[in-house]
Amino acid sequence: MGISTNPSNQNLAQPSKFLLSFDRLPNLTFFCTACNIPGMTLGEAVQQNPLIDVPVAGDKIVYDNLEVSFLVDEDLYAWTTIVDWMKGLGFPETSDQYKNLPLQQRIQLGATAANGGQYSDAMITVYTNKNNPILQVKFVDLFPINIGSLNFSTAESAEAIMTATVTFRFMNYSILRF
Repeated sequence: MGISTNPSNQNLAQPSKFLLSFDRLPNLTFFCTACNIPGMTLGEAVQQNPLIDVPVAGDKIVYDNLEVSFLVDEDLYAWTTIVDWMKGLGFPETSDQYKNLPLQQRIQLGATAANGGQYSDAMITVYTNKNNPILQVKFVDLFPINIGSLNFSTAESAEAIMTATVTFRFMNYSILRF
């Protein structure tokens, strides 16, 4: 008797079965509408050979960006929190903006800031079609590199909801299966 080629779990993944949580941005969990598990690229090296150059596996992994889309609350809190974080990391207008990075994190978390307030960890929990957690992806030392603009228009209906997208870079991620 041969080995079965049928997978033991034939249920398909559903893209709406996830929860994204940030150490630094707890409110973003509630408003998050979309995110990705970033892809990765493993570079290659070329081994010289007199007849033909041979490609071999490289030694560095390059991760794609973490992209998060979220609904914008009426106070613009999630959006402005990310803007303040980016200003503190980037080219602050005052030294207090950089100095207050840990303070911003303590205010949001009600705890002491780890890693100087510059970075945050995050986690995507993926659920089965029966809402059982099946996988967690933990991101280490992420930080925002881009936040989308907010567009206001009197031509929009009162029911229109604003959304924004933020792009993060991170050191690495790990995958934990349940």
